[in-house]
This record gives sequence, C-alpha cells and structure tokens, in this order.
Amino acid sequence: MIFTRIIPLLMIIGAAGLFIGYVQPTYSGSIVDLTTEIRDLDTALAAATDFKEKEIQLTRDRAAITDEQIIRLESFLPDNVDNVRLIVDLNSLAARSGVQLSEFSIESNTEASSTQGTAPLGGGGSGALALSAGEPTESLDLSVAATGSYAAFQTFLLGVENSLRHIDVVEISVTDSQTGIYTYDITFRLYWLK
Repeated sequence: MIFTRIIPLLMIIGAAGLFIGYVQPTYSGSIVDLTTEIRDLDTALAAATDFKEKEIQLTRDRAAITDEQIIRLESFLPDNVDNVRLIVDLNSLAARSGVQLSEFSIESNTEASSTQGTAPLGGGGSGALALSAGEPTESLDLSVAATGSYAAFQTFLLGVENSLRHIDVVEISVTDSQTGIYTYDITFRLYWLK
C-alpha cells in the first residue's frame, strides 16, 4: 500500500523535474530564439517580395517614359556638371539677349568637398568637382559679370528662367551707370545628381 502511494508521488516529482530541467529551458530558450528568428526571416521575406513587386512596377513605369522625356529630365537635372557646356550655353543666351558675360568663377557648395573656393573650369575630366556623400544632388555657384541695358538683362534672366536646366539666381548686384549700360554681378546656383 505504501508502495502504491509513493510511485505516483515519485512520478509527479519526476515529471516536474523533467519539465523544469529539460522542457521549460528548451521551450523558453532555443525554441523562443528560433521562433523570433523565423518571425524576422518572414518579415524580411515579405519586404523582399514587396521590393521585387516595386522593382517590377518601376521598370514598367520607366519603360512608359519616352526617350524625349528622358532627355528633358536629364537636361533639367543632369548626372554631372559640364562647366564648359554651361558657360557656352549662358554665353549664347546672353548674346541673343544683348548682354555680354565675363569674369566666370565657380565655387563648390559642398562642405565635405576638398575643392572649396574657386574651382578650375572644365567638364568631366580633371577639372570636374568632387562629389560628396549624403544628399542625392550636388550644387555649385557660378558667378558671372554681365554688361548690358536693363531691358537686355531682363530678357537674359527670362531666358535663364525658361531654360531646361535647373538654375537658381542666388544673388544680383547692379553697378550704376549714366550711359544706360549697367554692370550686373550675378551668382547662379547649378544642380546635378550625384
């Protein structure tokens, strides 16, 4: 009779010991870690699936853009700064407007760039300004001296405003003249993609 009471008690103590010594640490340790890892991997898989769908949609959207629209977009925000081409374009616009440009000076706006100050003119090659990490766009300031009448200067600024290239007029100063031909010191800000 005592034996019949001790065996169930020993079985209960053994089951409790098995639970405390093996089942509970396994369940709260490695199983919880694996469950968390599976949940993280499921989240990453869902994000990868969303990314793939977004990539397919963007590829379709890109294919729907005509070559002419791409050229216009690249003109608006190019992926490099071509100083020589820009100066030629501004000179051409100024000549059509009756304004004469001179004293070109280019300054980089990047704090991280080692080319602070006046940079050499030239597109692409060794005269190109260094790009820094961070923002998706880069900018530089182009200072120009212009000479012409007020009406011609207005026509020139209107041409700059209507150009495909994104150019901001940052600063304008005018030197007075008795002849009606003024000298304008202009600072333009130019942008391009990194």
